[in-house]
Amino acid sequence: MHNVLKEKVLDNVDIVDVIGERVRLARRGKDFVGLCPFHPDHKPSLSVSQSKQIFKCWSCGAGGDVIRFVQLIERTSFGEALASLARRAGIELRSEPADRRAAQMREQVLAAVAWARTYFQRNLTGTAAGRGALEYAARRGLTPETIERHGLGLAVDAWRDLLDAARRAGLRDEILLQAGLIATNERGDTYDRFRNRLIFPIADALGRPIAFGGRALGDDPAKYLNSPETIVFSKSRVLYGFDLARRAIDERRSAVVVEGYMDAVLLHQHGFANTVATLGTALTDAHAKLLSPRAATIYLCFDGDEAGFKAADRAVEVALRTQCEVRVALLPAGEDPADCVVKGGPERFEACLNTAMDALEFKWSQTLKSFGQAGQRTKRTAVEAFLRFVAAAASAGGVDPLEQTLLVGRLSDLLGVPAESVFELLTTAKRGLPRQGAAPPAIASSVSNYVASVAELPAGLVTTMETVLGLLLSWPDCWSSATEVVADGASYSQTWQQLYRTLVEARTRDRQYSIRDIVARCDDGLLLELVNRARARVVGVTSPADDLRAACERLQSELAALQARRLHEHVQRSGGEDADAFRSLQESAVGQDWLIPPESRWSVAR
Repeated sequence: MHNVLKEKVLDNVDIVDVIGERVRLARRGKDFVGLCPFHPDHKPSLSVSQSKQIFKCWSCGAGGDVIRFVQLIERTSFGEALASLARRAGIELRSEPADRRAAQMREQVLAAVAWARTYFQRNLTGTAAGRGALEYAARRGLTPETIERHGLGLAVDAWRDLLDAARRAGLRDEILLQAGLIATNERGDTYDRFRNRLIFPIADALGRPIAFGGRALGDDPAKYLNSPETIVFSKSRVLYGFDLARRAIDERRSAVVVEGYMDAVLLHQHGFANTVATLGTALTDAHAKLLSPRAATIYLCFDGDEAGFKAADRAVEVALRTQCEVRVALLPAGEDPADCVVKGGPERFEACLNTAMDALEFKWSQTLKSFGQAGQRTKRTAVEAFLRFVAAAASAGGVDPLEQTLLVGRLSDLLGVPAESVFELLTTAKRGLPRQGAAPPAIASSVSNYVASVAELPAGLVTTMETVLGLLLSWPDCWSSATEVVADGASYSQTWQQLYRTLVEARTRDRQYSIRDIVARCDDGLLLELVNRARARVVGVTSPADDLRAACERLQSELAALQARRLHEHVQRSGGEDADAFRSLQESAVGQDWLIPPESRWSVAR
């Protein structure tokens, strides 16, 4: 079973997509390069070949196919890696007989769709009925070369044209139903799903036809119609034209996303070969995963109407969950990308892309408009509403922790609010979010894992330790002002200790380091959250060395207070019988009566 499944996985999964989700890849010639995730890599040592579907690190020697990469990165077995990639590709994992039947059905569906594509193309270019469709295509501005390149076809104006032809070709009705080529009515009669439509074949990332889109040629109120979800097609995971656009996306490091296949085809024709289209859905995380390994910038091009504004909300969510820059290009009301490029030429559409707004900036401008022009109180309300949106978007899919620090900085610049305030407002907004799928949320559900891990420690100690780490993180030169108490304080939290050790190692090895260097060495969510909180604690600091000395003194006091508190609790639990603990408590309290409240002092020395 593994051999058959392995071949199917390797046929359906692109190694560049998988590795690109973990490593920022850059094209170099016909291959891709990036920093190897399997050893400390400071210059691109990892090479990924899309044509051979293999990877190789020229420093540490790691290499193999996409299954081997998942084994190494997830530290899992061959079988688990294979199963994970199979699920990703939509390949069902079943027992031997069921697996064979599913594989056979999948192959038969793919064959039926491939046959239908050829049939539709012949209808368009080789029949009398095709002349009217070709005239329509010409009126829309499509050239014969574009029609051929994109494989356009025609579904004729008849109820059983494709069905009858498929039966003559030996294709069973069951397979045609599974492929979404025919449908049944309430009486059980079967008929062609696509009728009197210009057909746009939809291919997977490898260029195999898996579905169709149809543009009505008559007065059908459903102007556009797509194939239904099938065992080979899911509209939330497929982008129209991606198979043809991927090379241009690689070369330009950008992708243009539009909402219709006619828009995509015409943009390709006018030189925007890096264009893809969604298929009746908003941009999804699966779509972004297709694009992000290749595109540094994603342009989302919407109509300038209410639907376009709503689509921008989703754009912000995508922006928060990818390492791409996402920008929103809104066209004038009533105009779509096809109209823009046909009427105004490539220069006009290029101008729209050049003036596209950052997705977060666009959402903020729309939020301000919704609150109208008013004073500071209204602006604060708008800020809080915007950050609630950002928090909800981030929580829905988990913002990459490596990007959290940059996000806080971007929001600070955009809103004109100090980064520390942004961090606190985001934290507050996240705490107010209901936990997905849970009935009434408990208080604990709104607390992050890091906050929960230090919840038992005194708030003063947590604040002070985060401040110390923030100073060392942001200003390596102020290490000379640190004292041994930092290591003592770090020992109270595993996460603190991890970050402290990372900083010490970086200083020992490089003397100077940047925040990005430290973040690159962090592979734990708690650790990355601590980096964000520590940085927020030191926003606005102008004398880091002096502040670090003062923070170390506060840390010494906080640790003494914590030790005294714990000794006090121990003495109370022992009923005053532990003489050694009592003496330690007395010694720690000498000259520091403020550490123990009066009622506690008297209750101990009874």
